Amino acid sequence: MNLPKIIYYKILSKLITRKNVDYKRKKFEDRNVLERIIFPYALAHFKLKTVLDIGREDYQKFYNEFFKNKELWTMDVNSKRKEFGANNHITDNVSNLEKHFKKNYFDFILMNGVFGWGLNKKEDIEKTFASIHKILKPGGLFILGWNDVEDLTPVLLKNIEALKKFKPFIFPPLKTEQFKCETGEHTYNFYTK
Repeated sequence: MNLPKIIYYKILSKLITRKNVDYKRKKFEDRNVLERIIFPYALAHFKLKTVLDIGREDYQKFYNEFFKNKELWTMDVNSKRKEFGANNHITDNVSNLEKHFKKNYFDFILMNGVFGWGLNKKEDIEKTFASIHKILKPGGLFILGWNDVEDLTPVLLKNIEALKKFKPFIFPPLKTEQFKCETGEHTYNFYTK
């Protein structure tokens, strides 16, 4: 364990969020979990060189700061969201991932707020998760953030064949492979390859 690295990323996370977030959040609110727990842990414990963040909104532009010295790629289907992405940004449907990246390319892939919010068709869902598995490096980390609400869950995760290729990962700071946030709707699933 590299304690100075862990401390560095926890402090960096607090500074980045304090500078960019203008409201008080509960510890286990979905964005807080991502920004203050998931990002610092991933940066401190995984040797991240290549990062893919799928799905962008205006309030996520500052996420680029977390991965400042990494090869960060962002992707969103909406061309208007390019301005919130990284310098390496792709405007395309997430089901077309394999067209853009070679196998075993990324150390870390985050797909947050896409499943059930545009990624809704069973064949696109299977194709997307199969592609994520292909472009993730062995030992890489894949995090799926989604709304665990019936009308926003097009397919139960247990019924997605492509997700069965991944190994569920017990995320140490949260002590689980599936963490439901305080809101009761947003959930993070953790996987490795």
